[in-house]
Amino acid sequence: MASLLAGFISGSSVELARVSERRGGLRLVSHAVYDASEFKSFDSILRLYLRKSRAEITIACLGVAGPVINDAVSTTNLPWHLSGPDIKRDFGFRKVSLVNDVVATAHGLTQLEPDKFFTVNVGDSTARGNRGLIAAGTGLGEALINVDGTRIRPYPSEGGHCDFAPGNQLESELWQFLYSELGQVEVEDVVSLRGLENIFNFLVDTHGGRRGPWYEKSDDHPAAIIEMALSGRDDTASRTLDIFVDCYASEAANLALKGMTLGGIYVGGIIAPGIITFLDKGQFMRRFVKHGKMEALLARIPVGVIIEERTPLLGAATIGMTL
Repeated sequence: MASLLAGFISGSSVELARVSERRGGLRLVSHAVYDASEFKSFDSILRLYLRKSRAEITIACLGVAGPVINDAVSTTNLPWHLSGPDIKRDFGFRKVSLVNDVVATAHGLTQLEPDKFFTVNVGDSTARGNRGLIAAGTGLGEALINVDGTRIRPYPSEGGHCDFAPGNQLESELWQFLYSELGQVEVEDVVSLRGLENIFNFLVDTHGGRRGPWYEKSDDHPAAIIEMALSGRDDTASRTLDIFVDCYASEAANLALKGMTLGGIYVGGIIAPGIITFLDKGQFMRRFVKHGKMEALLARIPVGVIIEERTPLLGAATIGMTL
């Protein structure tokens, strides 16, 4: 097998690993994670990785957070531009493939055992149909997955940059608050790590919320908000996570309706696995099915959270094996 490198470039980090086959499956070796903010470019990270791993790479498949067009991508939440042909030339690889990170995640689903999912809604597990993938982290990724027998065909999208649609009066006020600051409100401005902080600031500035000492001391406000909400130690943080979960569920339902994803909705990204208790208490599904004439249809759709952090990397490896 050619020496294969798999990569996942999110809005905040870069993961790289060499790929080997074992017992018919994939194995990631020399797995490394880099803080993207510490590097000027992806090339500098790749050079560092290759120097440390001393690996002779011939093929690379990279899942990148951003729209991949003509084998190139300007990353959405990083000031980087990646070009497959340029990477191939500069590093002497035989083949390089750039794919959208959510598409990579979709392919990674084929590598996961059932215990790598947390079931939010059982639904009709026998139903056949498209599947949907929604993943909130630094940004918000979405994809539809067509299933044809044992083959899957993920379709990339930039649905996270669609307009945010409020579902009640409070969310309408949130929209107005963000619109006054941003001039346009995308779903990603609410359903993402940045969105958590936006919601929190909205509650503080307009609805009597307060910033406790924990907020000012934290270097990672979204993580601190989640921690305080889960522990029940701060009312404003708890209200923030409630609004976030409602908006996440609403956008997941929008994706399900647009793609008729009777085969299921997968919730990925780095946020969902950490807030399982909030997703599992029924709040997510109450908002998910709250779509008037389509409530019965949405209630039938299985919903599960992906708890395997390496799924995008496994997906890049899966695609790379076919190059």
